[in-house]
Formats: sequence, structure tokens, C-alpha cells
Amino acid sequence: MKFLKYPLLAVCAVLMATNAAWAQRQAHDPTKTGVLRIGFIPAEDSRAMVRQSQAILDVVAKETGMKIETFVGSDYNATIEAFRSGHVDVGLLGPFSYVLATTQAPVEAFAVTVVARTMQPSYQSIIIAKKDSGIDSLEKLKGRTFAFVDPGSTSGSMVPSAAFVKAGISPQKDFKQVMYSGGHDATIVAVGSGKVDAGAVADRIYERGCAKGLADCNTLKVVWTSPPIPNDPLLYRKSLPDDLKKKIRDAFAKVQNLPFGEMGTVARFDPATDKDYDPIREIASVLKLDLTKMK
Repeated sequence: MKFLKYPLLAVCAVLMATNAAWAQRQAHDPTKTGVLRIGFIPAEDSRAMVRQSQAILDVVAKETGMKIETFVGSDYNATIEAFRSGHVDVGLLGPFSYVLATTQAPVEAFAVTVVARTMQPSYQSIIIAKKDSGIDSLEKLKGRTFAFVDPGSTSGSMVPSAAFVKAGISPQKDFKQVMYSGGHDATIVAVGSGKVDAGAVADRIYERGCAKGLADCNTLKVVWTSPPIPNDPLLYRKSLPDDLKKKIRDAFAKVQNLPFGEMGTVARFDPATDKDYDPIREIASVLKLDLTKMK
């Protein structure tokens, strides 16, 4: 059940602040309400993400003895803002959005997803294009239209942007047009339909999108693949009581081979700490991003 839905926000080159009303309300206290609020970034359709996560949410509800409510932000920053304002207790963020969240909210990672497809706590960013587009390298993207996912997306924006910097490519100067689709699935559709010439997405979401028929992937190809990226972290607010944090950690540790949002089937959750995401901070340094100002 979604307890709140933000209105659609305009996507911009940097993350913007969302509805100030969040900050004016009292932070949620799960120990008083008996409700644990779990937040997601909108990597795919919000209703589908919640539906695909229901089995894991049921495990968490059973193990913690709490009712579960879910929140999917209208964009990545809306979910970060929900943490900052204390209206989400636990969440699944992308690696970059997690790093952003740590600069804006008192949160900490406690686990990392291990997907069943690879049995690794990592994934990759890919750039896709039509097979007949003539695009077979980053250099060939010049003069073309390109879709990122969201400024806060790791695989859909940050990692490919760092690759462009290293290749001496400026999307704003070298591409005909740059757009932000708002979701990995939307980028797959945009490339498949010819709305854009190429786009960056997470490899795991691309595979699932092809299986779901979001595009005729027989007409598409992968033209670039990134090095491994740390998988999405689970995090909670630091202000939660220690005994509740333990219940949450123990609950997610019970999960085995269940679907979880855009992650697909999660084999398990391994313990994680904030330091595991320092490689993402290093990429931000390559991009010369001031994370404290990305609001």
C-alpha cells in the first residue's frame, strides 16, 4: 500500500528540492504506530515495483511484527527527501542515490542485494542502441539523441557520465539532444521506439524489460558496458531504536530467492556498510560533483 504519492516533478540536470511540507511534518515513529514505512526509487513503474516486492514485504512484516506501508517517489530525490524528513524508515536506493542521501539525511546502509541471476553483489550499466543505428562505440554517439534515466541514477546517469568524461565527450555539447526518461523501463521503450538513438540503463532491468516485451530487443544491441557497480543498498534511518534496527536486519536476512522491485529475484541480502559505497563517491569526484549541493 502506498501511503503517499508526490506529484510529478520536472527532471533537471541536478536534483531539486521537493515539497517542503515534508519537512514541516513530524517524523514518523514506527515504535508508536506499529507501521514500518519502506521507500523505493522509481526505477520502474511504481505499482509494479511494489507488487513485485510483496513477497519480501510479507517476510519483513512477519519477522518484525509490524504493518508495512510503501512509498515510491515521483523521482529519485523525492524518496531521498522522504528519508530526510523522517517519513520513510527503511528503503532500497540505488548506489548513487544512497550516497546522495547520506549528504542530506541521517541514514546508513545495512545490507546489499545479491541477485540470483549473477549471485554477485554487483551489476553493470549499459548503453543500448538500435542495431541498424551505426552506433558501435561512445564516439559514435556524437550528434545523436540520448536518454539518461534520472540525475540520481547510478547506472542510468552517473556511471555513463563518468565514462563520457574519460572519453572526452560532453553530452551537452556533443549530443544532438539529451533527455531524462524518469525510469529504466522508459529508456528501453524510448530507444526501442526510436524516440532516442541510444540510452543508458541497468543491465538487469534491460534483460527483464526485453523479457516483458518493452521493446523488440532483437532490433537492439549493447554498445558499451561498465565495470561492476556495487548493488543497491538497503538502508534505514539512524534515529531508529537499536532493537528495531536489529529486527529489520534479521528480517531481511531471512530472505532467500524472492523478487524485490527492480532488482529482480534477490538470492539474499549480505551485510553492508557505508564504506562499501566509497567507489561511488570516487566516481562523483571524477565528475566533479558537489554532492552536498545536489538537492
